[in-house]
Amino acid sequence: MSVADIQKVHIVAHSGLKKTFINSLQEEGLLQIEKADFETLGLSTHFTEVTTVEHQLHRLSHALDYLSRWEKKGLTEKLFAQKPQISSQEREEILRQDFVPLLDQVENLEKEKNDIDSHIRFLEKEEEFLRSLQSLELPIKSVADTDTTEVVVGVMPLASFKELSTEMGNEAFWSHIISQGKRNVHLLLIYLKSQREHCRQILKDKNFNPLYFTDTMMEKAGDQGEVTDVIQALSEEKALKERKLVLLENKGKELVPSREQLMRIHDVLLNEREKRLTSRNLGETTRTIFLEGWIKTMDISRLEAKLMPYSDLVQCYFRPPLPEEDPPIILENPKIGKPFEIITKLYGLPQRGTLDPTLYLAPFFFLFVGLTVSEAGYGLLVALLSFLYLKFAKPRGGLRQFLTLMVILGVATVILGTLVGGWFGFPIRKLMILDPLKDPVSFLILSLVLGFIQVWFGTFLNMLSEIKSKDYLQAIFVQGGWLILLPSLVLYALMKQSVWGILALVGAAGIVFFAAPSRNPLARFFGGLYSLYDISRYLADVLSYSRLLALGLATSVIAMVVNTLCQTALGIPWVGWLFAALIFVGGHLFNLGISFLGGFVHSMRLQFVEFFSKFYKSGGKPFKPFAFESKYVEFIQ
Repeated sequence: MSVADIQKVHIVAHSGLKKTFINSLQEEGLLQIEKADFETLGLSTHFTEVTTVEHQLHRLSHALDYLSRWEKKGLTEKLFAQKPQISSQEREEILRQDFVPLLDQVENLEKEKNDIDSHIRFLEKEEEFLRSLQSLELPIKSVADTDTTEVVVGVMPLASFKELSTEMGNEAFWSHIISQGKRNVHLLLIYLKSQREHCRQILKDKNFNPLYFTDTMMEKAGDQGEVTDVIQALSEEKALKERKLVLLENKGKELVPSREQLMRIHDVLLNEREKRLTSRNLGETTRTIFLEGWIKTMDISRLEAKLMPYSDLVQCYFRPPLPEEDPPIILENPKIGKPFEIITKLYGLPQRGTLDPTLYLAPFFFLFVGLTVSEAGYGLLVALLSFLYLKFAKPRGGLRQFLTLMVILGVATVILGTLVGGWFGFPIRKLMILDPLKDPVSFLILSLVLGFIQVWFGTFLNMLSEIKSKDYLQAIFVQGGWLILLPSLVLYALMKQSVWGILALVGAAGIVFFAAPSRNPLARFFGGLYSLYDISRYLADVLSYSRLLALGLATSVIAMVVNTLCQTALGIPWVGWLFAALIFVGGHLFNLGISFLGGFVHSMRLQFVEFFSKFYKSGGKPFKPFAFESKYVEFIQ
């Protein structure tokens, strides 16, 4: 419900503790380390080289990606796979390992395989080139110029060949069709060298493209080899290369067990790089090191306990942030509200000294997703699948938080789906309090009422924020004016009682006389009068909540259409039950996917645009502690 209290920490330690000190801080993951002001403090810094480690990480990542192609894991096994665990002792042992020979082995395997693949593609292109010339029953080496004639093999459009035969009829020219297709014809041409320029010009005009045998073809042909002989030689060489590829595939499969070892090495080196980069932020003298950063106030005791063994050589100083400083933001909510922090973070963390909206948006988001999906069966599936994945796969970090949120939203959909929707398109009438299909107006009114409450509540939170910042006039008369004006107008329109009209005028008066900051009374009055125009914005914001009706109706209607199609399919003899089952499963899964996606996105939009715009100020920087990073493994103490 609030932003965690955070303090600036300065630590001075003996330089001999540098490595141990950095390791301890990384293990605990409590500090966000900032770069020290070396010049002001008269400190130096040690530039730690990380290029070698980054190069090794690049090689490891590439090797892991390459070996993954032989890793045979099913979808279930991949989803529920547990990360290998590494202790601090194992980390030290891994850093002493010589893993370069293994990397070389993987990279040499890849290089050899790529070379063979490239050569096979070359052979296939050579073979494809010769296929159209395989009817040439002459030794390839005999297709060569003589003292008096020029011999050419080529291809040209079929229509142009007919014209060529006519134009070259009187020339010292001979042609032989090697192969003919629907559009092109491959030819062997012989003409006198004395007529070379004239013949070449005619061939160019007729779009004749000469073809040349490559050195590889000539080498495989020998003295008497024909095109068919070369094609056979190419096929035999390709088969030989393919057999070699099979052997390399087997070698690759044999290296798969070493992938876990490379995963461990990768993550250990990843954190070694982070340690080296972080050490650049430390200020140093000949005998001491200096570090500054941010820490959550409630974690100070943990840090002091961690550094207790070095108490004679380490001194810590803590202080609150200064007014000109911009400390990182840590959201601090009770367990039930923690999953909804995802929504806040997607928009942006709150600025220093402002409200954390997480707990305020949580009940509205819970209701809105439930109303937009409005299918209890879908909610039960989502909640159950998310819960099972949490229980058996044991994910961590952001994924765990998201799945917990999906469990909560699934429960919301079960409750509200039962009350205003159904179970896979079949409503339980006895439990329904409102049927949107039969009474959409009531559902629309419910949506608008919820929208009005949230918009009004956002204005109330804005009043609290301004009171906190000691802007009492704006808080009491302007925001308070809106809080009185909005419900009074609604109640006056419904009841026509003068008391509500008087209250509306009181609220409007507060806005008119205090909304504008000008000291000039006339400008202040007309500026405040113009501020009343914001009532149209409030109206538009409330009307935006009608999307709850649209999305809720869409889910119910699609679910009913799926069931109707199933009933129709059941009328098909013999196989009707199979088609009905496929339609039921596929249709409801599709509806579940688009309904939850639409419900999540549109409910989130209502928070961001209609709710947050009333009071929330984002722009805070996230807290990034110096801690272990892992992609493939899990680090343990």
